Amino acid sequence: MFGAYGLKPSRQAVSLFKSTGATGLLLLARNIETPAQTKAFVTELEQRLGRPLLVAIDHEGGWVLRFKSGVTPFPGNAALGRARDSRLAYAVGRQMARELTPLGIRMNLAPVLDVATKVYNPGIGIRSFGDDHALASRLGAAVIRGMQDNGMSACAKHFPGKGAATVDAHVDLPTIKLPRAPFGRVHLAPFRAACAAGVDAVMTSHVRFPAFDKEVATFSTKIVRDVLRGELAYDGLVVSDDLCMGAITKRWPVAEATLKCLDAGHDVLMIAHDLQGMTDAVELLRQAGAPEEQLAAADARITRLLHRRKAPAAKLSDGAELSARIAAKAVVVVRRGETALPVPLSRDTLVVVPDFNEVRERFTFEGGPGGPEALARRLAPGCTFTRAPIAATDLGRLPELARRAERVVFLCFEARRFPGQAAALRLLAGTAAAKTAAVLIRSSWDLDLCPKTMTVVDAAGYRLVSLEAALSRTLSRRKP
Repeated sequence: MFGAYGLKPSRQAVSLFKSTGATGLLLLARNIETPAQTKAFVTELEQRLGRPLLVAIDHEGGWVLRFKSGVTPFPGNAALGRARDSRLAYAVGRQMARELTPLGIRMNLAPVLDVATKVYNPGIGIRSFGDDHALASRLGAAVIRGMQDNGMSACAKHFPGKGAATVDAHVDLPTIKLPRAPFGRVHLAPFRAACAAGVDAVMTSHVRFPAFDKEVATFSTKIVRDVLRGELAYDGLVVSDDLCMGAITKRWPVAEATLKCLDAGHDVLMIAHDLQGMTDAVELLRQAGAPEEQLAAADARITRLLHRRKAPAAKLSDGAELSARIAAKAVVVVRRGETALPVPLSRDTLVVVPDFNEVRERFTFEGGPGGPEALARRLAPGCTFTRAPIAATDLGRLPELARRAERVVFLCFEARRFPGQAAALRLLAGTAAAKTAAVLIRSSWDLDLCPKTMTVVDAAGYRLVSLEAALSRTLSRRKP
């Protein structure tokens, strides 16, 4: 499964898929402008190849969203976990399938089934349903059924579970040292439920689990063949996570990693970014060969997914209503400090929003990077506004404005990860804690950085519906 570049199939992409026989295409934000353009991209590529492709996308909601418009931007798993309603989870899966399958997308690389812990995990966080493994099992199975009952294959990830990781595998290789029995009881539970629900695909993780094997899970026959195929009796598609992630590329060439991945028992090997690595990997696989029985089994599994019956298209209005319901259920006042809620709408109230222009190339925002601030300004008429940096650390006028304000509302975008947000939170914690309401929009784990005198609201997401729900809870609905 390869990634491509551009908004339409290039001559290079067509040549790559023809020469390698690659069976899958991973759509990323760099391929997506609108739903209509995305459908045209997929249709043209398949027509020029003369065969269908297993077209996949990471459409989790919350953190991971590839479309800026035209499909429902769901709040994400953490919000569903707060709602605790399997019917809502099923409805999310159904809506996702009915919106994406008409575009030619056959597989959603979701849901995330990693069980959160009390320890900050920079690669998962609010992508998880939460720390209740039974709830994650129930909600994950419901999302899977919602997708697959409506014509889209789901892909449960990241097996055998990386909720306890403290390193982001996009950056480097995590190691989880939990004993096998408690790990299996908690972190394997949602995957057992997914297998029981008949999930079409399972994605493995770039994590070391010494209790199972010294090898990375991606390369581990003990984890893929013995645990997933054996213990969980799973007979569906096994997909690798992207082999271009730092956990892999800092240690192995992409081509070598691809061969190790095949040897471990994967059906689909994903290379999303490295064009040279794609051709090198295919050449190495052809030289090395693979057991005919393994290739035939993989081909049969893929062919089965290519012929799923599609459900009727959904109304976006239905998705918007569902998304708003979930977002509203997710907002929680996690600490009542000295600032009483709701905060009055007044020019003496300072609203601090992240400067999303700094990360416009890294994250997708509905309506572009200015969308969240435009929404906040609409919901907080008459208030004073300023931006806090994300990647940069220059706080500009924030110290002066915070000192003069009677109250501060700070939309906090993961202070543990981003230095600008950390600097802004430190400033407010040190000089304005008692008059500040922090709204956590990307990481619930930032609560530990907020002093006890600071009021804290957790939105469990930063999609516009999550921001609207959180600000509606935090701010007065009318000017005094």
